[in-house]
Amino acid sequence: MRRPLRTLRRRAPIGRLGLALCAALVSCASLGDELPPDASGPAIYERLCQKCHGATGRGDGPQAQWKFLPPANFHAPASRAKSDEQLLSIIEHGVIFTPMHSYRGTLTGAQMREVLAYIRLLSQRTR
Repeated sequence: MRRPLRTLRRRAPIGRLGLALCAALVSCASLGDELPPDASGPAIYERLCQKCHGATGRGDGPQAQWKFLPPANFHAPASRAKSDEQLLSIIEHGVIFTPMHSYRGTLTGAQMREVLAYIRLLSQRTR
């Protein structure tokens, strides 16, 4: 049984909203140019993480408002309680069904550890 055309027209804005949400997610995931192999933790954070997690790591970056789930606040007790291994796993593999995507293949193991060290430094600054 086919639905009348009027029903399909009413649902079109929801489809557009879904496309807009996908575009916002992709914009956070876009990397642009490749990172230099000797990039440091702060430089990598500024380039890949700051737009969502914010300059101070509080999850208040300019693209955070467009996320259906807020980015992690590295100052929050839940984030600070995570082990280095847990955070490295999140950086490497991402978090399923969230805007936090995988950086495996984008960052080397050493670069991921440098970003982690910088995140730990941010979480101890200006509590």
